[in-house]
Amino acid sequence: MQTLIYLDNGATTPLDPVVAAGLAERHLTLFGNPSSTHPPGRAAGKALEAARDQLARRLGGRADEVIFTSGGTESLGMAVLGSAGETPRRVAISAVEHPAVVEAARVLEGRGWGLDVVPVDAWGRVTRDALAGAIGPETGIVAVMLANNEVGTLNDLPGLARVVRTRAPRARLVVDAVQALGKLPFSVATLGADCVAVTAHKLHGPKGVGALWTRVALRPLLRGGGQERGLRGGTQSAPLAWALAEAADRMAMDAARVTTLRDRLWAALQAELPGVRLTGAPLDGPRLGNNLHVCVPGLPSEPLLNALSAANLCASAGSACSGGKFSDTLSAMGLSRDAGAWLRLTPGRLNTEDEMDEAARRIGRATRALRAAHV
Repeated sequence: MQTLIYLDNGATTPLDPVVAAGLAERHLTLFGNPSSTHPPGRAAGKALEAARDQLARRLGGRADEVIFTSGGTESLGMAVLGSAGETPRRVAISAVEHPAVVEAARVLEGRGWGLDVVPVDAWGRVTRDALAGAIGPETGIVAVMLANNEVGTLNDLPGLARVVRTRAPRARLVVDAVQALGKLPFSVATLGADCVAVTAHKLHGPKGVGALWTRVALRPLLRGGGQERGLRGGTQSAPLAWALAEAADRMAMDAARVTTLRDRLWAALQAELPGVRLTGAPLDGPRLGNNLHVCVPGLPSEPLLNALSAANLCASAGSACSGGKFSDTLSAMGLSRDAGAWLRLTPGRLNTEDEMDEAARRIGRATRALRAAHV
């Protein structure tokens, strides 16, 4: 059987062995409740705050602005729903937001809020003009992702933030940076956002831990023992907090190499399949360095994905949260299911150059076999 090549790091990543070893050690030694005053509790509390400080430095914010959560979905829900007051207003989201944002906005819509969807351009970007046309003084919340989870396109958040401050000065700007952390240098100090959500499992960290940076007061969704500035009651995990911060730093140190892998894969894929088309922004444009989203003409997506799975190559057609339907992101970009097979190929830190070359060969073989069968 062929060796496994995993190129679905945009969905989730294998755990970094160094992070895994550190996490196992800390689960044994930092078992105390960080709120307890005895020595194990104080040790856990000290480690928790050290991780908070480490992550804050990576984000470019202050430690007291970082709230640890269970992941990106909780962070985004906390930001959107926690920003809503008693009086319904309007919430604006881009047409390509993650379901975590879409569903939170729909909850607000059910409470009487108006919902505005901001269109995107052919690369999947929110333009300043489009945003300006969708928001106004009655807008209370705006949600725009920093990096698209499917095609990797980057939004100009500082520019969009200026539009929000001008057109809707009372609105809160919520940014999904789940795909961007560690892969794209950014600072919350210059993004212009009010809330920024991140998670560990996109960074070769563990599942079950994320964070929300917020510079504004939020209403808690659940109440408990007052942990995490009163926004998320419950016993915190110092080991998981450390793993998130450490994985983000390790990802950042290796981001350039991952981009080199992505570029090598694209060159090899073009050699194997003349006519394969890149989706979204150019590789040297506003795009995440680990994202290669392509269209293979002449085939539907599902048979090609099944053939690649049989060849022990892990890829996807888009978001792992799309539920099997055609991508809302691609539809919003004016693209069609019938254009060909859509593939999202996302290398990670644990991939190698040889894997990029072999992946292109496997995709080429699978495509040629399917085309021959469809003739």
